[in-house]
Amino acid sequence: MRQEWEPEDLIEVWTLLEDEVVRLRNKTGANRLGFALLLKFFEVEARFPEVRGKSRRLRWRTWLSR
Repeated sequence: MRQEWEPEDLIEVWTLLEDEVVRLRNKTGANRLGFALLLKFFEVEARFPEVRGKSRRLRWRTWLSR
């Protein structure tokens, strides 16, 4: 994943498109945010994020389960 982004690139890559917003309609709260982030990450990287280390894994699970 890129570490430095130009504002235009952030907007182009991370903005949800209309069909993506439709996919989020049945999600609520943090589930909606988590799903949206995973969707866009997969679109950019063609893979799901790797989780390394126990503490990071717990933070990720805790964040997604809120």
